[in-house]
Amino acid sequence: MAGALSKSRTGFTALLAATFVVFLGYGTVLPILPLFLDRALAVTSPGDVSLHTGLLTGVYTLALFGFAPLWGSASDRLGRRPVLLLGLAGFALAMLGFSLVRDLPLAYGARALAGAFAAAVIPVALAQAAECDDATFRARRFAWLSAASTSGFLSGPMLSGWLASIPMVMPQSDMVLGGPVAWPFVVTAGFAGVVWLLIYHHVREQPVHRHACDAHSSEPASTRAVGGFLVLTLLAMLGLGAFEVGLSLQARQSIGLNPFRVGLLFTACSLVMLAVQLLWSAYPPKRLSPVHLIGGAFLLMAMGILGLPYASSFWGAFVVVGLLGAGSGLLIPLLAYQVSLASGPAQGAALGKQTALASFGQAVGSAGAGLLFVGSALGTYWGLAIVLFVTAILTVAVHYHYSNDCNGDALFASVLKERNR
Repeated sequence: MAGALSKSRTGFTALLAATFVVFLGYGTVLPILPLFLDRALAVTSPGDVSLHTGLLTGVYTLALFGFAPLWGSASDRLGRRPVLLLGLAGFALAMLGFSLVRDLPLAYGARALAGAFAAAVIPVALAQAAECDDATFRARRFAWLSAASTSGFLSGPMLSGWLASIPMVMPQSDMVLGGPVAWPFVVTAGFAGVVWLLIYHHVREQPVHRHACDAHSSEPASTRAVGGFLVLTLLAMLGLGAFEVGLSLQARQSIGLNPFRVGLLFTACSLVMLAVQLLWSAYPPKRLSPVHLIGGAFLLMAMGILGLPYASSFWGAFVVVGLLGAGSGLLIPLLAYQVSLASGPAQGAALGKQTALASFGQAVGSAGAGLLFVGSALGTYWGLAIVLFVTAILTVAVHYHYSNDCNGDALFASVLKERNR
């Protein structure tokens, strides 16, 4: 028994490492991508550098959006482990290939492949972690996986900044690999290779877990429940993406903060998200139902977004960043957990759709905020805050309306039955 438990913990540690390295790869690219375009790809015009930086980032997100549902469904049919191994191998090769490219179209191809293979890791790691009988234990696992993704995203820029600033002593390697700015991609690929070995040796295929509402069916326990949580995911990530762009614009244009302090605000947001996720994993609340937590988290996000245009100093912005970070940090693992509970044996497909919609929502929120804030910043803040506030109210109202149903038609019924079993 102890040996089985030890193997389970080691396997879950490998899943944490896989999630961490994929988000590390995304965060690693962001701060040095303009420099890489300039030095390795000979894109020197400031306008072209800005354009291709945005497009290369968007290609990665678009590939994540397109391929996550496909990989998730494949893991339901073929098993989690082979999809995880293929995803990590492809991600490592794509990151290594990106460090070697000297042609802009090939750079786009490498980034698209990195996103496509990362899409095999994020939802499938969640689905693999969900294969356990205890709902509270599963909730803790989901919180830890969210914390791993946040940690990877935080560590990526620091790693790339440090590696890109180190003078290399191997001129031939520098010439082949594009100089110090390419080494962060190589190191990330190496990390992915190490994690591949961990998955190969320590992650074993688990039998598909079925829940109370789907014991005799291969369909999701509640199609409406899954759809409802997917919509909530889309709205949450749309709000997060809009806030990120809005914070950058507000901090520089209205408050007058320098880039260093703007960076501190983003770091503070990520640290608050990480703290909330770790706290939830260690001490999951027992007196509050998931729907109360979801509603409260949306309210925190609404307060953070609404407070942003009225923040006139660094510390004012720090407070609203904390509110937004706390709300989104709670929503991300909680919604993934609810999708897992509601989806029955088709967890890979459902979590793949959620990953795709999360990427799409964040991209739309960022792009929409960039366009709308220019013309009507205050109206955009208020409009988005109202949408999130109404979402919180409707979530609680729908929960109470359907709380006694477990026939596959209610939004939260299957989740409530699983939680109270």
